[in-house]
This record gives sequence, C-alpha cells and structure tokens, in this order.
Amino acid sequence: MFVGDRGYGYGSRVKNHVRLGGPWKPLKHSLYASVCITNEHNTSQTCVFCFQKTDHPQKVFSKKGAIALKTVNGASVCNNNECILSLSDTSHKARDSVSALAIGISGASRLTSGTTLEVFNPSATTTIR
Repeated sequence: MFVGDRGYGYGSRVKNHVRLGGPWKPLKHSLYASVCITNEHNTSQTCVFCFQKTDHPQKVFSKKGAIALKTVNGASVCNNNECILSLSDTSHKARDSVSALAIGISGASRLTSGTTLEVFNPSATTTIR
C-alpha cells in the first residue's frame, strides 16, 4: 500500500468538506499490510494513461440571465487528443480516484526501479505539456 507524503488530510479549509485521517491511519494500515510513503507531486494533475497535464472541466450555467463558466474542482479532464481516454470518449475522470492511481504508479516505479518517473519528480527541470 502506498501513502502520499503531503499531509494526512485533517483540518480542511474547504467549506462543508471534512477530511478525515491523521498519523494513526498509516500506522493502522501497517498492521495488516506493508505501507510505503511516496512523493505525491503532480499526482492529481497528471493523466495516468498518457502522463500529460490535466485541467479542470468547466460547466456552463446561467446566472441572472447571463451565461457564465464555472470550474468543476472534483474532476479532471485530459486534453490530449491521442490519449486512450479521449479516443474512448471517457476523458473526464474523478480527481480522487485518478490521484490514488497516480500515487500507486509513482510508488511502484520508485520501489521497482529506484527512481521516480519524471512526471512525478519535483526536482525535474523539464515539464511535460
């Protein structure tokens, strides 16, 4: 099991959102499985199928007769036309599930090869766009 290193998820500042967790959660999981703490740099902003940067989708809505755009923060969309998600018309994914899968991929690559993939490496000088 891989756990991200960017905090434990308690004390959310987002209104009406409760983030549960704390230092006890990895300890509890370590009783039943091996727990590896991995770097979660760019995991919620990267498509795990083509390793390109993702964006938040935008929703069109009408407010007082005017049309406006609002970003949907709970989802991510891959804008790469060559991505397997775009080709299968499923380019919109939930942010949390994609981030969890990306943390697993980042941790597995670090565990097997000893290096982090360049997309998830915080000290990489080049950015893939």
